[in-house]
Amino acid sequence: MTVADSSVPFDRSVGEATPTVEYAPSTDHTDETATPPRQSAVVRLWHRLDGHHADAALLLGALSVVTFWAFGLGLVLGLGALVLGAVALRIPDADRMDAGIGIAAGVVGLVAGLVFLGATLPYF
Repeated sequence: MTVADSSVPFDRSVGEATPTVEYAPSTDHTDETATPPRQSAVVRLWHRLDGHHADAALLLGALSVVTFWAFGLGLVLGLGALVLGAVALRIPDADRMDAGIGIAAGVVGLVAGLVFLGATLPYF
């Protein structure tokens, strides 16, 4: 009884010749041992968001509305919500409702932050 490997097709027409594998090692070993280039934290975060840009826009927009009083934090979060919402609208499978709400909340947080900074900066 013979046990055959199912991943290799068995051809009876060839006969009993053993298959040969032609292998030529490469002379350039840098490709095999080279480490991948380091990516910045922003690029790694961007790849982790893969497909969740609308959710991130919604989260940043809500946080920008809540933290508009924190001297510039609401502005930064609102800007992030606008950027991620715009990116999410360009992705075909993204949730457009979350992206739209994230953009709207980002605009509200951005405007509220600007009004707050405009009202408090003269006193510093």
